[in-house]
Amino acid sequence: MISAGQLTETLAFYEVRNTVEASGFHQSEEVLRFRTKAERLKNKESYVVNADEIFHLSELTFRLRNRKEVEETDIVEYNAQRYHITSIDRYPRENQMTIILSKIND
Repeated sequence: MISAGQLTETLAFYEVRNTVEASGFHQSEEVLRFRTKAERLKNKESYVVNADEIFHLSELTFRLRNRKEVEETDIVEYNAQRYHITSIDRYPRENQMTIILSKIND
């Protein structure tokens, strides 16, 4: 069980909606679904070298109360940065879930 004092970080979840206009133009927009509080668990950072270029990879892990609305296709905003959801682990007995986020390179 997660106590309210542990939930110190705010996450905003956005749904990506793709629309096709009458002219055939494809447009995608991000619609805010909800905001929730979460606990940041750990920060995993690593560096990968590929073709003499160094890539910085970072993943954030959060624990939050179980929300059925969370999908792996959502975009998460945390500290004005945008992230993809890499994985979702749900624990219905404890009414909690953990999500792993990877940063979107804009």
